Amino acid sequence: MIQLEEYTKKRKTRLIVKKGVENIALKLDDVALIYTESKVVFVIANNEKKYIYDKNLSELEQELDKSIFFRANRQCIVNINYIRGFKAFEKVKLQVDLTFSIIPNKIIVSQETAPQFKKWIHEA
Repeated sequence: MIQLEEYTKKRKTRLIVKKGVENIALKLDDVALIYTESKVVFVIANNEKKYIYDKNLSELEQELDKSIFFRANRQCIVNINYIRGFKAFEKVKLQVDLTFSIIPNKIIVSQETAPQFKKWIHEA
């Protein structure tokens, strides 16, 4: 059961990301993908620019709107507005295709998470 705090907790509307020494306020609507690589969290914006973010994915996941963002696997969180589609991968997993090309790796949804992903995307 979802706690009352889940409904009343204010959700983030932007992330403060870094590009070099500059801190940039990036609207969550413009965030297409958030992923981790070598313990660094990267944010890819809809203009295909890549930024660094200070928190880990688990902390960030708690602050995001779950109707828009989905934790596809341990490495990445996707924005539903930038998903082109998905297809079966190794029979039981799913491969998610985004609307842009600069993705570091394939986005694979695990066998355990695939049913939740399908439910989430169909109910959007």
